Amino acid sequence: MVKLQKLEKTDIILIIIVLVLIVVNLVIYSKKIGQPKYMMQQISKNITVEPEKKEEQETVEVPKTEQEIILKLSTMNERDRMEYYCGEYFKHLEHKEYDQAYALLYPEFKQNYFPTLEEYETYIKNNYPKSWALEYEDITRQGNIYVLKLKILDILGTKDNEKSQRIVIKENNYNDFVISFQLIGNNQESTSTTEQNQNTDETIDTSNVMDNSSKDNT
Repeated sequence: MVKLQKLEKTDIILIIIVLVLIVVNLVIYSKKIGQPKYMMQQISKNITVEPEKKEEQETVEVPKTEQEIILKLSTMNERDRMEYYCGEYFKHLEHKEYDQAYALLYPEFKQNYFPTLEEYETYIKNNYPKSWALEYEDITRQGNIYVLKLKILDILGTKDNEKSQRIVIKENNYNDFVISFQLIGNNQESTSTTEQNQNTDETIDTSNVMDNSSKDNT
């Protein structure tokens, strides 16, 4: 009986030891699990996440001053310069700046066809669509005179409303130019007749070009 009691006490001691070890291991294990979480919380407090920077969009610098425009034009080829001049002219029309567009006209052409600003403004309103887009087709050169052929597309209308026109540009220097143009209208041809006489018209000055163009279209 005494021996049995000793064995029972020993078992109890072993059980207690095992339980203590289990508790100790559980405590250690719980600390190991909790420590990374705590460290991550501390790290997240100390780290400030910067928002992603948006990719910088490439911006095209538009020349503003006369000097900047001249410098830009000096780097362009002939066709690009003529399209720039033509675009500036039509930009005035688009913004209804008829006086500024009128000021760009070749003097003899202006005198022959539009002696007054009012006549010119009436012509523009009667023969051009309210909203348009330009489509450049061909360019020829005779000295410092360039003949630029383009299509005027009616954005709000149909393809039947498209008009073909020749713009004659005389370039005296960079950003120093005058313009005349082939007359177009409801009773005038705007494509085939001008193409037939293009080679002849290119060899004479701008005022005569317009004279021949108007005759071709009657």
